[in-house]
Amino acid sequence: MEYLETALIFIAAAAITGITVWVTRLKTRGVMRVIINSLAGGAIIACLSAFNIIVLPLNIFNALLVGVLGVPGAGVVIAAAMLL
Repeated sequence: MEYLETALIFIAAAAITGITVWVTRLKTRGVMRVIINSLAGGAIIACLSAFNIIVLPLNIFNALLVGVLGVPGAGVVIAAAMLL
């Protein structure tokens, strides 16, 4: 079980690094798109939690992850919530 947690930490660190590099290379229009998508991702997480479909922690990291990655990001957040 420890190996799984370590692997998830490395994957999360790589994803955060990649997203940070990608966001800093975007033009202003791209940054606005990420902000709008992140707000939409936060709304999706809030709706899922409000209707007790699945209880997910609503924080800036989860909203950014769903906002940047879209539906696959929501899958990652849900999978992480199930594993932890």
